Amino acid sequence: MKPYRYPQVRNIYFGDGVAKTAGSIVANEGVKRLLVVTDKFLFDSGKLEGTLKSLEDTNIEYKVFSDVRPNPLLSNVLACYELMKEFNGEGVMGFGGGSSIDCAKSTALLMTNPLPLQQYVGKDLVPNNTVPIFTVPTTAGTGSEVTSGSIIMFDDTGKKGGILSKRLIATCAIVDPELLLTLPPTLTAATGMDALSHSIEAFTNVNASLQSDMWCKQAISLIGKNLRRAFFKGDDIDARRGMSLAATSAGMALLGAGCAGSHAMAYSIENKYHTMHGKANASMLPAVMRFNAPAALEKYATVAELLGENITGLSQHEAAYKASEAVQKLCNDLGMPGIRAYGVTDDDLERFAQECCANTRLMGQNPRNISPEDAVKIYKEAL
Repeated sequence: MKPYRYPQVRNIYFGDGVAKTAGSIVANEGVKRLLVVTDKFLFDSGKLEGTLKSLEDTNIEYKVFSDVRPNPLLSNVLACYELMKEFNGEGVMGFGGGSSIDCAKSTALLMTNPLPLQQYVGKDLVPNNTVPIFTVPTTAGTGSEVTSGSIIMFDDTGKKGGILSKRLIATCAIVDPELLLTLPPTLTAATGMDALSHSIEAFTNVNASLQSDMWCKQAISLIGKNLRRAFFKGDDIDARRGMSLAATSAGMALLGAGCAGSHAMAYSIENKYHTMHGKANASMLPAVMRFNAPAALEKYATVAELLGENITGLSQHEAAYKASEAVQKLCNDLGMPGIRAYGVTDDDLERFAQECCANTRLMGQNPRNISPEDAVKIYKEAL
C-alpha cells in the first residue's frame, strides 16, 4: 500500500454547550481581535449570544459580519474581507452552516494572500498560511468545520468554484449539538443527506484509504440511526449529538478521500435552479449509487449493512444494490423528491451531462467512469 499523509484539523472541541466556551478557545490561540462571520437569520435569532458573551468574558474584541448569503457570491466574500481589513482582525470565526464557514475561510485566505480570489480555485494553489480560523457549525451536514475546502459562487458566471487547500483547515472546530436543537426539519433533512452523500462517496471512491474508511463507517452508521429521529423530533438531543458527530466524521473523511460523481452531477442542478446543495445531492445519490454498485460491490454491501439493511443470505451483488434502496427509503421518509421537483426538465439533461463530465476532479474520483451518455441516463433515473 502506498504511504499517504492524512491532513486534519488540529483541535476539535465537541460537546453540549461547548460553543459557550469559545472565548477561552480563541484566547488559547493568541487571537485578541476576531471577526465573527454569520448570516442575518442566525444573528437575529440570538443563537450567537452564548458565544459572543464568552468572547466578551475573555476580553476578545470582536465584530460581526452578518450578511452571508446562501451559496455565498464572491462579492459577498469581498464585503466580509473589507470589514476584516478595516477591523484589523487577527482571526476569523465561521458561525453557521457551510455558507458562513466557507465565507469565513475565504476571508481568512485573503488576509494573507493577494487578490483575486479566483486564482486559488483548484487544489493546493494557496501559497501562504491564513490567519487562524475557528468554525462553529449550526447544521449537521457540510463538514466544513473540518474540511480543507471553501466553495464560492462567482458573480460573473453564476457557477461555483472550489478552493481546496490544507491551509483552509480550521485551527479549531467547535462542534456543539445544542445549536442544532431548533434546526427546522427541512434543513435537518437537507444537511443530513449532504453528510450521508459525503460519507458514501468518500467510502466508495478511488481515493479511499483505511483512515478515511474509518471516518466514513462511523458517519454512515450514525446517520442511519439518527437522521430520521432528528427530522421527526428536533429536540432529541441524543439524535442531534449523533448527527453532529456524523457530519464532522464525514468531513474528516473528505479530507483524505473527497467526493465523486453525485456531487459533480448535483452542481449543475444547483447552478441553474439554485437548489439547496443537500437537496440536490440527496436527489441524485440513489441513482448514482445504482450505477456505481457493480464497480465497488464490497463497499456498497457494507454501506447497506451500516444503514440497517438485512443482507444475511444475500450474494455480495444483491447486498450492494440494497445500499441504494436504503438511501431511497431515507429520501422518501424525509420528503426528498426527484430532481424534477426543482425545475429540471428533459431539455436540461444533455447540457447537464456535458457540464458534470467536464468536472474531471470529481468525476475522476468516481469508482466507475461516467460518460456523458451514462450521465443522461442517470439524470433521467433521478427525475
